[in-house]
Amino acid sequence: MYQIIFINMKVEFEIHGYMVDYYLRGKLIGHVKLDEPDREVLGYTGRKTEILNREVQLSNTKIIRPGVEVVTECIPICGKIKGSHNEKLNILFNSRIFYNG
Repeated sequence: MYQIIFINMKVEFEIHGYMVDYYLRGKLIGHVKLDEPDREVLGYTGRKTEILNREVQLSNTKIIRPGVEVVTECIPICGKIKGSHNEKLNILFNSRIFYNG
């Protein structure tokens, strides 16, 4: 049996925008790109179930009609890791999962 040890590090990335994913009956049907987040909690824990009161045009040209119940999730679009070259190498080196076997 292996004992897995995770290293928790706070890594900062450049943020290039935000994306709101739309799920219909548990299936991802598309997304909309935003410049600013539409909620405080991002990711899976920030999911919201809502009934649309307006028509939504997704990036894949699909249109969701008003009155449809969807689940939305806002996630950041990340770019490069922030920091000097040595800091970046240190972050990448320490991001490996270590185990005792």
